[in-house]
Amino acid sequence: MKSNEEMIEGQQLYPSNNSGFTNSNKSVTVGHKVNILHVITGIILVILVSLFMTGFGYQPWWVLGFTILAGIFITLPTCFSGYWLIDKNGITVVSYSSNDAMKLMQLLHIKKIYTKSYLFENITNAEITYRKKVRISPLDFNPYFFKLNLTVNKKVIQLELGNIQAKDLIEIVTILNNHGIAVYDRQQIVWLLKENKNLFNHFHNGKWASL
Repeated sequence: MKSNEEMIEGQQLYPSNNSGFTNSNKSVTVGHKVNILHVITGIILVILVSLFMTGFGYQPWWVLGFTILAGIFITLPTCFSGYWLIDKNGITVVSYSSNDAMKLMQLLHIKKIYTKSYLFENITNAEITYRKKVRISPLDFNPYFFKLNLTVNKKVIQLELGNIQAKDLIEIVTILNNHGIAVYDRQQIVWLLKENKNLFNHFHNGKWASL
């Protein structure tokens, strides 16, 4: 097992600098904040596509109505997902209901969006991890497991990193370090992104499925 010094030298551990609170106003958002105008635009597109699919009135009215409702209440909510934000005050996670109808109302700000905040003082450490996903079918487009794992009050909180850019991941590590939190990166993911390496090609040897 490597010592902390060896991990630091190998860019597998970014130790805290114990600076405590920082006055930096920098922040990083992972994911996309949802603008209500995007939701309204999506509803309009659903209606237009539904009209096109039903021949602009050629089909019975109930077919058009069903298509529009299915598009708005089932398809549209899946186009939006939660996100999280890190800044000098801590980490805030924004999420939505798994119920499509409830999620649509949250997107339209009719119902309250779920938010959870984590203070830096309650975070013991963090770890960046990438885990391969076994894909049996080429139609499986679910993302791989690329996460920032936080140890908060002895519990592990997993935050999605998605298609994060190197500069944003470095900024997240810097913010955590500045608040006394060490970040482990045993797979050298930060270094790989800094070198413009493709994580999929690196961890999967260019293969679609990993069995």
